[in-house]
Formats: sequence, C-alpha cells, structure tokens
Amino acid sequence: MRAFAVDVMDGMHSWRAWLALAMMDTKHKYRRSVLGPFWITISMFVLILGIGLLYSQLFRMDLREYLPYIALGDIVWIYISTVVQEGCTTFTASENLIRSMRLPMMLHVMRLVTRTFIVFLHGAIAYIPFAIYLKVEPELVWLLAIPGVIAIVLATIPMTALFGLMAARYRDLQPAIANFMQLGFFMTPIIWKAEMLGPHRWVADFNPIYHFIQLVREPLMGKVPPSHSYWVVAGFIAMAYLIAIPLLARNRHKISFWV
Repeated sequence: MRAFAVDVMDGMHSWRAWLALAMMDTKHKYRRSVLGPFWITISMFVLILGIGLLYSQLFRMDLREYLPYIALGDIVWIYISTVVQEGCTTFTASENLIRSMRLPMMLHVMRLVTRTFIVFLHGAIAYIPFAIYLKVEPELVWLLAIPGVIAIVLATIPMTALFGLMAARYRDLQPAIANFMQLGFFMTPIIWKAEMLGPHRWVADFNPIYHFIQLVREPLMGKVPPSHSYWVVAGFIAMAYLIAIPLLARNRHKISFWV
C-alpha cells in the first residue's frame, strides 16, 4: 500500500507531464484537420439538433423546454460514456511508455482523465448556440452545476483506473463495456424524462449515471437538483474509491506484464 501511495503522489506531482500528453493526444487525433477538436463541437451540435427536433415531436414536448434538456443531458452522457469506454484503454494504449520507462501508473490515469475532459469542454460549447437562440438568461443557480462537474471528474479517476486495470487483464471487457454503454444511453433519462416511467420510476432512480447528469443539467435549467441525487453520487464516488484503491495497490506491479 505504501508503494501505491508513493505512485499516486508521484503521478499527481507529474501534472505537467500528463497535461502535455493529454494535449498531445488531442492534437494527434485531429492532425491535419482545419477545425481540429472543434469537430467535436460541430458533431455534438448536429446530434442534439437532430434528436431534439425529432423526439420533441414524438413525445409532444415544447421544443424550448426539451432542447436544453436533451442538449445538457447528451453532453454529460457523452463525457461519461467516453470516460468509461476509453478508460478500458488507460494502460493498453500506453503500452510502449509503460514497458520502456518507469513512470507512475497514476500518470496514465490522469492523462486519460484530462484528455476526456478536454473533449467534454469542446462538446459543451455546442450548448451555447441553443442557449442564444432560446434566449436563456444566466441565473445564480447555474453555479450549482460546478459541484456536479467536479463530482463527475472525481468519479472518473477511480473508474478510469479500475476499468484500465481490468481491461488490461481481460481484453474482452472493452467490447462488452461498449455494448453496455449503447444500451445505457436508452435506459438513462436523456432523451426522455424519468416521470414518463410512472410507477416504474425506480428504474431511473437506481441508475447512478442519471443522478450525475441531474447534478449538472438541473442547475443549468434553473432548478436545484434533488437532495437524494447528491447522496447517490457521493455514495457512488466513495464506493468507487473503496473498490479501486485496494485492487490497484495489489495489482499495480502486474500491469506492465498484462499490457
């Protein structure tokens, strides 16, 4: 456990390294592209517009209310989904570095967390045109979205490390997770509202991703998130760290062999 604690501290102190690597990953992905990572913004805008126009008619909902709902929910969902799916490649994608250099394993975790957060920021820009078109006025309650974003980032650190460790050992995990996340999109209140389930609302309430989305979406729609969402998110984060820390401490030295 002491060696693991040293690894974590060294990894966090190497913030310049994982920030530079995350920036390099983003630039490399969009090399020779004129718009670069802003293609994320464009694709997010088109996706939100298409889904918003279609499902507002199917669900017979007011577009002015539904468009911000679907936009904010989709932006947060894609961030969480990206973290979970790319988290499976946390260590395998850094195989050359792990085998050739003695670096803290935490550095690779923070590299991916930072990279996905950069993607999230570019995707979040897609909401601005909708807010301008709908003449959404800033409110003080918007500040409550900041703790929601912080909570998501805090949760992504152990989840990235955990999925990265498990996927390095069991390579079938990555395609399994990808399929699960596709189903998760339709099972999570993103394009539909939890109230539509009626007596079966518990299906949404037992979904932790829904509560993470609520902590960001509700404030930006001028509402205070329900208190139980804070408790669910806090409990999920605590459980994630309690599971991830012992597993990483016990198997950290095996990662170089598994990748």
